[in-house]
Amino acid sequence: MKIIYYYSQLNVGGAERSTVRLVNRMKDMGWDVTLLLRWNNGKLEHELDDEIKRIYLKYERKSAFAGRVGDFIWAIFQYIFCKIRERRLNKEEYDIAICGLFGYNPHILLRKVRARQYYQMLRNDVEKTGKYGKTEQYIKEFGDCFDRYIGVSSYTTESFKRCYPQYANKAKVIYNIIPEVNQDEQMNIPQEYTSAGERLKILTLGRLENRSKGLFRILDVVKMLVEDGFDNFIWYIVGEGPDREELSKRISNMGLDNVVMLCKGTTNPFPYYKYADLVAVLSYYEGLCGVVNEAKIMERPVIATNFSGIQEQLTDGENGYIVENDVNAIIEKMRKLLTEPSLIKKTAINGLPEKLKNNDLKIEEFKITFEEVVNEKA
Repeated sequence: MKIIYYYSQLNVGGAERSTVRLVNRMKDMGWDVTLLLRWNNGKLEHELDDEIKRIYLKYERKSAFAGRVGDFIWAIFQYIFCKIRERRLNKEEYDIAICGLFGYNPHILLRKVRARQYYQMLRNDVEKTGKYGKTEQYIKEFGDCFDRYIGVSSYTTESFKRCYPQYANKAKVIYNIIPEVNQDEQMNIPQEYTSAGERLKILTLGRLENRSKGLFRILDVVKMLVEDGFDNFIWYIVGEGPDREELSKRISNMGLDNVVMLCKGTTNPFPYYKYADLVAVLSYYEGLCGVVNEAKIMERPVIATNFSGIQEQLTDGENGYIVENDVNAIIEKMRKLLTEPSLIKKTAINGLPEKLKNNDLKIEEFKITFEEVVNEKA
């Protein structure tokens, strides 16, 4: 099986971690895997199997090309280099071509890469993310080109069907590959946690983008809890992203420097999970949240807003808590949990359903799907 997987850049993020795990697992199956990346220097690339081939369409600018003249020269170089790469792509033929991001222009994959089958991954709630920008334009232009649309949760797949019913018969669910980590193995406590003392350590981890992750309202929640007299917690936010600077400003302006700690992103989040008392995922929307899966693998308590896919991961009150996607609901639940910490501890189990835990079944689903499309085209 010869596969090419198209993605933008493998930086630190839930979708990127899932992508790395998926292509590595495909390589473990003995499949010939190539990653077609828009940009080089992704921070997670070191986690890729060494035998996975990589093709970069563009390279990040070198320091030697600084300044206006450098910008101009580099832009010309990038344009020429990208065109050369695009031409070379057509010389290879693949069994499967996969576009890893829905809403990302699939033109290069569909027009420059020769493959027997084409797939589109759905990693977010399409009703929230797939109806703005150029996504609808891409669907109109390229929608018929894809043989299957693969949602990473049942909710994500159903959301896609509601938005684009003309392709409902092409949509199916294959859950994300989850990490295989021994939560008992030796891990050093993150240095940032040493400032917590006896306070409960609450962890929010992921891409620092307020539009999807609801980061700014976390500060509103913390502010209200502090004003209510709660002083038994410290909230850690770990990650990188476009809203990091604004988040830092708001923490200072709201006087929360001693309660909210903004930490650098990490390629190894598991020590942060292991020593956290509660993992908080307060996103506006997700697809199938990788942070929730990782936290449950590490048997950590989780509080999450009622975003897409969460009902497939958590059973409220058993292996975590699900609250309405509303600031007041979050505050009310946090008050209860901080007042009765025993409620947090009782959800410190894995509790993920088998369909999410069994990575072998997921890869088997890909194999079955590939064969289905072959039979349809025969």
